[in-house]
Amino acid sequence: MIKLIVAIHRRPEMSVENFQTHWRTRHAQLIKGNPATRRYIRKYVQCHTMPDQYALGEVAFDGTAEIWFDSVADKDAFFNDPDYLRDIRPDEERFADMTRTVFFVTVEEQVLDGT
Repeated sequence: MIKLIVAIHRRPEMSVENFQTHWRTRHAQLIKGNPATRRYIRKYVQCHTMPDQYALGEVAFDGTAEIWFDSVADKDAFFNDPDYLRDIRPDEERFADMTRTVFFVTVEEQVLDGT
């Protein structure tokens, strides 16, 4: 299993509130309801930068998405799937500054599980 981490910058004209609302609602619904998601994604988590962090100055990212796949091939297949390209990809442009958003593939190594 691999995990894709997406470090997201919001579009510069979007407020933090509008960004978080769009990502939590509209985009999350597109992810949940898309056939490509059911074919390839094993887990999807959004991590939103806490609002109080913006008062401290510019944040490194507005949030991260963690997306689990069985393999790099499945990740590639998802991002090339016609259902993703038709429904999800156009929405990413509505809330994320894709020129500043960073994607990287990882293998998770758990160090502590909290128990």
